Amino acid sequence: MPVEHLIIEEPKELMEIVSKELEGIEKGLKMIGNDIPVDEKTKIGMLCHDENGQLVIVEPALEEGENLVIQALKCADFVDKFKMMLAATNPKSKIDATKPPRVILLLPECSEETVRLVKRIKDVRIDIYTWEYLKIGDSKGLHIEPIFISSLEKKEEPKEKEEKKPEKAAKKREEKKEEPKPAKPAEPKEEEKKPLPKLEPKPKEEKKPEPEAPKPKVMPEPIPVKPKEEKKERKKLRLF
Repeated sequence: MPVEHLIIEEPKELMEIVSKELEGIEKGLKMIGNDIPVDEKTKIGMLCHDENGQLVIVEPALEEGENLVIQALKCADFVDKFKMMLAATNPKSKIDATKPPRVILLLPECSEETVRLVKRIKDVRIDIYTWEYLKIGDSKGLHIEPIFISSLEKKEEPKEKEEKKPEKAAKKREEKKEEPKPAKPAEPKEEEKKPLPKLEPKPKEEKKPEPEAPKPKVMPEPIPVKPKEEKKERKKLRLF
């Protein structure tokens, strides 16, 4: 049967088609909301969560725009700020608010430049898929193909292995400790032991008291004698 490529012109039409075929993108994806405004120019296309409760932003696009990656980062930052509230308001979804949100870009075509930009992003996981809307006979559907799957979460696995290494090393140390110690050499019998000669302590020499130095005689201080005041001669007054 011939395969016919169908054209989607309206973003809303694409959103409706993608919402019905989320399982084709990733198993366990469930939508929480769509067209969520972030700012005047940016909206979250579809806010979902995966089977592990991690929030996933799905951005279906009719064309590959210049600011597509920047808008995706804005959306991820916005969701990360309000993930606690989303978990509280959607208890049935069992959202894991401890995990950061990730992004899925769904594009009709993807350039190498976009892939290079996404590879340089280390804080947010961004996966890229391309879509085609096909018609085979009377049935229609999306053909989705992965272009780039981020390895950010895969890098966290070696940490667990590194944590297990010290445990193995500790077990080996314990096994080494439990190994039987070599037998100590037999101690000599009491008969063979010879008594060591006792050393008598030397008598302490008594220190002779040193003769006391003669005390200096204290001479009495001389009593100061006041000098006698000379009698002033009275002047005789002469009468004229």
